Amino acid sequence: MNLWTFRIPTAVTFGEGAIRDLPRIAATLGQRPLLVADRDLVRLPLWARIQEILPGTPVFAEVTPDPTVGSVDALAAVVRDQRHDVAIAVGGGSAMDCAKAAACLAVGDLPSIRAVHSGGAPLGSARVPLIAVPTTAGTGSEVTPFAVLNDPETQRKGPIAGDALYPVHAVVDPELTYSLPRKVSVVTGLDALSHAIEGYWSRGHQPLCDLLAVEAARLICRHLRQAAKQPDDARARAAMSYAATLAGAAFQLPKNAMVHACSFPLSTRYHLPHGVACAFTLEEAIRFNAPVMGPRMTDFLRGIGLEDAEELIALVRELKQLGGLPCTLREAGIPPEVIPQLARESFHPLMNNNPRPMTESDLVAMYQRLA
Repeated sequence: MNLWTFRIPTAVTFGEGAIRDLPRIAATLGQRPLLVADRDLVRLPLWARIQEILPGTPVFAEVTPDPTVGSVDALAAVVRDQRHDVAIAVGGGSAMDCAKAAACLAVGDLPSIRAVHSGGAPLGSARVPLIAVPTTAGTGSEVTPFAVLNDPETQRKGPIAGDALYPVHAVVDPELTYSLPRKVSVVTGLDALSHAIEGYWSRGHQPLCDLLAVEAARLICRHLRQAAKQPDDARARAAMSYAATLAGAAFQLPKNAMVHACSFPLSTRYHLPHGVACAFTLEEAIRFNAPVMGPRMTDFLRGIGLEDAEELIALVRELKQLGGLPCTLREAGIPPEVIPQLARESFHPLMNNNPRPMTESDLVAMYQRLA
């Protein structure tokens, strides 16, 4: 067994009704909290519940889907100018990633997070304390040191990373996911499954992350269908929230591989939401990587309760169809003539974590099968 180190510095409070503890947790970290959410969340009934728990707390609700460099810069300016000393990000990955990056930018000397995202500047270790409150069961951002950002100006989408991006505290309340539409439940659930699978087969895999990955995938394979079909099923929703957090912890050290590498051009150029973009190539990635995994793949499949890789592929396809997700380039609105460019742009550094080396011709063939 190779040398490995496991760490997860984020405290996690989990369970139905967990958000009632938010005022106490926030008070231990600062006296001037700021709520952070996206534009759509603040229109939903659950937002009223958040405001009842934290009455009078100022709100920044200008986070865009697939958060942009501009969103981060604007939020950091608010935190800095109004002297907020704790941020509370409520929502999916967009709100959490934007708040994570802004919490670091607000206390540093950089004029824009673009300097880190595409300029190579170091992130630094200082940050405003952040509490992450997920309202979806998918991204796992509440326990990871990453923030995926989009920069329309440079046409670049990808993660920034650093220990300062770990939230100080994650409050995971499955009740916040009850109102998710079927498609969102499936999209975020398949994003979590991608995290679990890629954390397991990443070249940087390690034993404790393997355990988390297998349990996360087992729960998703068992409960995602029911959570999507019966959104008020408390058992299924709790299992999915737990699985998403486990999957986040499972990949935060090994990091992702080809599924996420391919997702970035699909999102940046063709505007597929992150989870949709990950789900798009997940079946092909399983089919491509399973043959080289040997006994590790056998152990993974046995651990999640499936017989072989084809059964897992069939389940992914069934879930995508259940959620109405695109399964072909045509369904995604992507013309087949861009396949060579799509293949070239899929070589994000995360591709280096893939257990089976992938060539440009492999990618072209994959996208042709998906046409």
